[in-house]
Amino acid sequence: MDDTQTTKANLVVVGVDGSEDGLRAVRFGAGAALRYNNDLLLVHAVDDAMLAGAWGVVYDPEVLQNAGVTANEQARQAAMERGLPAERIRTEVVLGSPGGVLGRLSEVADLIVVGRRSVSGLERMFVGSTSVSVVANARCPVVVISAAATPEPVGGRKLVGVGLNTSPGNHGVLEAGFQQARRMGTPLEVVHALQPPIGLFSQKLSPAELQEQLEFTRGGIEAVAKKMSEAYPDVAYQVVVVADSPINELVSRSAAYDILVVGVGENNLPGFGLGGLLRGLMAHAACPLLITR
Repeated sequence: MDDTQTTKANLVVVGVDGSEDGLRAVRFGAGAALRYNNDLLLVHAVDDAMLAGAWGVVYDPEVLQNAGVTANEQARQAAMERGLPAERIRTEVVLGSPGGVLGRLSEVADLIVVGRRSVSGLERMFVGSTSVSVVANARCPVVVISAAATPEPVGGRKLVGVGLNTSPGNHGVLEAGFQQARRMGTPLEVVHALQPPIGLFSQKLSPAELQEQLEFTRGGIEAVAKKMSEAYPDVAYQVVVVADSPINELVSRSAAYDILVVGVGENNLPGFGLGGLLRGLMAHAACPLLITR
């Protein structure tokens, strides 16, 4: 969520589906609305593809509508229990695919929050289609959260992480990390994992060459972070640069974070597929992900 943004509707939107992951998203969204003084919109999307089954069985739209109303009322109660006043909560049941509905709402929202349905084992290999679709198409930051990975209220770990690569387009991701750390009143850990060359035909680096590359990369990131930190003097931060695969490093460190800020990358325009790193983090991270462009 950009502090300078003026074209949005001061709105946090949460996708509601009646699941524990959906309710976890509602609680996080209510907390975000409280922190940012936004209204909360709880949306249950009735997928029109569900109206007709594979064998031509037509589902009753009224039954699906009533189920959505029930799910939204349960979500409203969870938001009020989190401390958000009832007058700042709206609910809607709309016809359309959840990914498409939330993607359209991202054009006016400051933040979209969705639950991540993956618990353990093989389930972690397959990230839910809704969360992937929302992240791929959203025009605003998206938080992906799991009831299994993060059952407790966010904020107890007192550290925000940001996963950074070294391309110029990711300066916005670093700033989003500083903003989130300021809002949550925590220090910031800026992490870059430098993947050593691998493969039979890759040019191997000597220990000295690898260390030189690490120091060079660290110096560049520290210079950018120092400049950016001038606008956030109240945020303590440190830069961590390691030789490891990005997915291994960030998943391992995510257990220590209240939230991990990452970017979709400058090559992932809305409507295009997500890279393997981001999909891996969505499946395996042990904290909520704040995904921004």
